[in-house]
Amino acid sequence: MPLLLGQRLWYLVPVTAIWIAGALLRYRRRRAGVQLNVRSLIRRRRWPRIVLAQAAWAMLCALLIAQIPWEERMLPQILFWAGLAPTFATIWFDRKKTQ
Repeated sequence: MPLLLGQRLWYLVPVTAIWIAGALLRYRRRRAGVQLNVRSLIRRRRWPRIVLAQAAWAMLCALLIAQIPWEERMLPQILFWAGLAPTFATIWFDRKKTQ
């Protein structure tokens, strides 16, 4: 990566702020009943928590790939497939239930 680590990390600050603002605005536009429903789904149900954990895991893997300067190609490829593995596993397990 041509940029220094500090510059790459500083780039994440505005991107994170924009992402959080967009998510909060989208969530706030929902009706109060929908907001309560989303919170109760995450608190009570297993699959929404799994999906939320998958999204967090994929985001962490993407950040590691983008922010750390890698000398070799093998570690970013492992992180890429590690980020996709939970999603593929869920698709495989969910397909069994719907057939």
